[in-house]
Order: sequence, then C-alpha cells, then structure tokens
Amino acid sequence: MGIPANALKECPSCGARILEAAVQCPKCKSGLARCEDCSAWIIAGSGCPACEKGSTARGGRPGDGAPDPPKIHVEAEGISLLPLLLLRLVFAVGCSVALVGAISVSDLGSVSRFLRQHGIRPRAGVLALGGSAALFLVMVGVVGSFIRRFRMRHTAMFGEYVTLSWGIGELLLNLLITAFLFPLTAGLAWPWLHVRYRQSFYRTCRMPARGGKHIGFQGTGGGVLGRFCLAILLLPLGIATGGFLLGLVSWMWVKWEQSNLFVPDRRGEYRVVEFYGSVWGYLGRWMLGWLLTLLTAGIYRPWAKVSEWRWIAAHTTVG
Repeated sequence: MGIPANALKECPSCGARILEAAVQCPKCKSGLARCEDCSAWIIAGSGCPACEKGSTARGGRPGDGAPDPPKIHVEAEGISLLPLLLLRLVFAVGCSVALVGAISVSDLGSVSRFLRQHGIRPRAGVLALGGSAALFLVMVGVVGSFIRRFRMRHTAMFGEYVTLSWGIGELLLNLLITAFLFPLTAGLAWPWLHVRYRQSFYRTCRMPARGGKHIGFQGTGGGVLGRFCLAILLLPLGIATGGFLLGLVSWMWVKWEQSNLFVPDRRGEYRVVEFYGSVWGYLGRWMLGWLLTLLTAGIYRPWAKVSEWRWIAAHTTVG
C-alpha cells in the first residue's frame, strides 16, 4: 500500500519527496524545521522563502534577528594543508633560482652583469636553466591544482560535501592545447588557457545535494588579462610592504573567481552565486594571517589559508 500524497513533503534543500514528519532529509541529510511565522518546512536555521522571514525556525539557531547561515561552508584543518603548501614553496623557490641563473648566463646587458658581479655564475647553460625554471613553474601549477581540490573536497553546499572526479581526458586535451598555443602565441594565450583550466576543474566538482550536477564557471580571458596587468603594477607595492599588501593582489583573483561561479538550484537551473565580501574585510584577514605567518616562520600559513576560505564561503550566497 502506497504512502498518501498528503503524508509527503518536498525537501526544501534538494527537492526530494520525503515524509511530512521527517526532520532530516534521508537524501541530502539536511536538518529540517518549521518556520515560526508561517509553519512552512525550511532548512533548520535558514530563512523562510515562503514568508521571507529571517532565521526564526524551530530547531534553528537561537537569537532573534541573527543572519541566515550560509549554504556553503568550508571545514578543513590547516595541518592537512601544510604538506601541499610546503611542496609548492619548494617548487616556487626552485623556479626562482633557475630563472635567476638563466638570466645571469644570458646576454641581457646590465642585469646579467649585475648578477655575475654578485657571484651568481651557474655552470649550466641558459637552455638547461630555462627548461628547469619552466618545469618548476609547471609543478607549481600542478600542486596548486591539488590545493584547489583539497579546498573543494572540504567544501559543503546545502549540507553535502562536494565530490570530485579527475577528468583525465579533458586534462590531457588541455595540456595538448597549452603545449601548442602557449609557445605559438609567446605566452599571450595564457589568460584564455587559465579560464579553460578553471572551467575544466569546476566541471569535475559535483554537488550531491543537487543531484550530482557540476559547478560552473563563466570567467573570461579578458578579465584575467586585466587583473594580471594590475597585479604586475601592484606587486612592487606588496613587496615594499613586506608582503602585507599582497592581499590586494590576492583579493583581485578571489573576487574574480568567486563572482564567476554558478551552481544549480533545486530545479536544476544554473544561477550565478553572489559574493558580497568586501575588500577591507578580506584585506584585514589577510594581513592578520600574514603577520602570524611571519611570527611563526611560515608555520601558520595553512591555518591562515583555511581561515580565508571560510571567510570567502561565509560571504557567498548560492541559489
């Protein structure tokens, strides 16, 4: 004998048909509660879409007038991120050393002479050093992709953690396109290749709470090019302040990437997320994290990074 239709309700998180009396969705595991104003079923602690009230649900967070809890949050420990950040630092240092060596053995006028006068005289040739620098740079990018995967594996949307696949076929295609276009355009294609890699990455990020649909990305190469030029101009300011104002450079990329994400709603329609974090809020968090990183000789950096991710998630609204 089937369950009567009036004994079922729609989960306000994933849209599944569940028992009317259920206080947790068996599909997406979201906690459910009734709105105190209109008695509609909502996600526990969230605002009510039926009467557009704030977080006043029975079973929700205490406190009248409290802001709605974010539908996206990050749960990660800095200690787990530490090996990846250390590995990226090693490759970045290796790239810098090889690049400086390649410049010193090249015929670049006063720059090369200045380096040689200060004892930088590597025995390897310019091709070997330049190739080493390029290889280290590629490895920095590879480790960076693992850091992004780490972040998304510890990101929950609508009560379910994002799942990731590898997308080997698309990755190989991207590498072939990069190997062809990057030297052909003398690196000018990099902004558009950067966008392509981001799009491919987010297609591997699936949302179980939305039927396994992937996250989308709609950034453009022009947006990357403009920010890259501005980052170059701001870089001396960041270095001159001991790294404290490098947060301005970081903010440009955070704002660009977060504002170009789009996710499926309960009906499967994709909607752009709203990122409402302010530059001053981010910069203050960055500077505090950088100060603690300097005071701990770099050890605190993973915890600072996780703190930034949590702040970004808490200031992102998803449909």
